[in-house]
Amino acid sequence: MSWKYALFGSALLALGCGSTGTSNDGSSPQVAITAPLAGAEVNGTVSIDVLAVDDFGVDQVRIFVDNTLLTTLFTAPYHANWNTSSLADNSTHVIKVEALDVAKNIGTTQINVTVKRGPQ
Repeated sequence: MSWKYALFGSALLALGCGSTGTSNDGSSPQVAITAPLAGAEVNGTVSIDVLAVDDFGVDQVRIFVDNTLLTTLFTAPYHANWNTSSLADNSTHVIKVEALDVAKNIGTTQINVTVKRGPQ
């Protein structure tokens, strides 16, 4: 074992790494989809923006469209692009977001949007 590894390992033990220290965290993160708005008509590449906060820290944010995982994000700002070009005109879709805190509590929210192609 190299001295660098031994020093690094000792530092981790001294800091208490390996334990989340969140045994008292019983509350879920608060999460909101800030774009698009609920009920919006969307087309092309859609920006999905999420706000997630937690008193102990957000670990990850997962964005789903129609129950299919679009992306997992680990740092704010929480943003993804969704390509709607292959979807049917006038079709309704569910954007769902899950935010997990470091204690693995989950906060969720979802909205519906409609793909509108407009005049061709």
